[in-house]
Amino acid sequence: MKQHDAQYDIAIIGAGVTGSALYYVLNKYTDVNRIAVIEKYSLAGQVNSKSTANSHTLHFGDIETNYSIEKAEKVKHAAHMVERYVRQAGRHELHERYSKMVLGVGEQQIRQLKQRHENMKQLFPELEYMHWKDIATIEPAVADDREDIAALYSPNGYAIDFGRLSESFLEVATTKDILRLFGTHVKKIKKKEKYTITTTNGTLEARTIVAAAGAHSLLFAKQLGYGKEFSILPVAGNFFVSKKILNGKVYTIQNDKLPFAAIHGDPDINDPKITRFGPTAIMLPMLERGLYKSVWHFFKTSGVSGLTNMLAVLHDDTVLEYAMHNILYEIPYFGKELFLLEAKKIVPSLHDLKRAKGVGGIRPQLVSHRGLHMGDAKIIGESAIFDITPSPGATNCLQNAEEDAKRVCSFLGKRFDETGFKEEFY
Repeated sequence: MKQHDAQYDIAIIGAGVTGSALYYVLNKYTDVNRIAVIEKYSLAGQVNSKSTANSHTLHFGDIETNYSIEKAEKVKHAAHMVERYVRQAGRHELHERYSKMVLGVGEQQIRQLKQRHENMKQLFPELEYMHWKDIATIEPAVADDREDIAALYSPNGYAIDFGRLSESFLEVATTKDILRLFGTHVKKIKKKEKYTITTTNGTLEARTIVAAAGAHSLLFAKQLGYGKEFSILPVAGNFFVSKKILNGKVYTIQNDKLPFAAIHGDPDINDPKITRFGPTAIMLPMLERGLYKSVWHFFKTSGVSGLTNMLAVLHDDTVLEYAMHNILYEIPYFGKELFLLEAKKIVPSLHDLKRAKGVGGIRPQLVSHRGLHMGDAKIIGESAIFDITPSPGATNCLQNAEEDAKRVCSFLGKRFDETGFKEEFY
């Protein structure tokens, strides 16, 4: 096994959109000079950031009905940072522009949308409240001559290829001492004066570490004695597809008690000829979709307490009903027909749905004996950060990178260039 001679200021574990965004910010806006990036795949953004693993949505907080005004304001800022980055010259391949709306069906939901529009119109002046006739001009298949619907609509929707965004962050020019270990698994991390990281491609030392490896970040945290009270509830999202029937993104109203996305319809950034519906959500005992050895990682991470925590979560009637309903979606033929009933709330004329093959990832939802942890999940250790589920996911990558970079600088006694960072992103 190779012993890497240099000792690094920081080792970033994971080159998805969270880890690669941190790499970008540390490179451009700090005097942290020795940076190691360790990624188990040969390319960046191959797990949760991959375009087939998520809905490509850049969340601004306007049509996300479970967001308070305070959270929407924070999310809007995070989304604008990504928006500014992808709209720079030469980065058009990273995104597509779409309209977006959240749909209310029936009197109760219509009242809810009216109230939300009243609450949010100062924060989102471009957000429109629409009756069914107006909806028909934007999304004819949604309106379908039904009058018991309304929507909040914005023309400013984005679909982001977060896998490509991850690669883009890593392309920043640098004169710093950089080590990139791709196709490299982290086997063990130990802490003495520095962190010793044993990998399948050698051993290196770092003064500080940031684990940006999704669910595996908790595994690394527990190796070092952190986050023992937590476990992972792995929620796998599946999708269905139809021929293109929507012009933009159409969301449905979120259940405030659940951190999981309500069913919505989206254009597919990989195939403009189809519309993708979902996600459904089913609990699978693995930390990474399709990687069956991660079943062992799940039990290693969660142990007996993980099963206890899962049972505690399912004790909530709302969560239990949601879980059971989504299990039914997985039953051959019957599941598709049951899901179709839900999707018809968006497109009443919808009839031709297929299961999307090879599409869907795993959301590593953090749980403890207190139940589901809403929002982001980050554990701070001694000169160490473990990013598990930054909320709202990839939208928060640059804001999360700003926070992590400042904390890393405080660990190392380094400087963060606040002025330069704000010039690019604020």
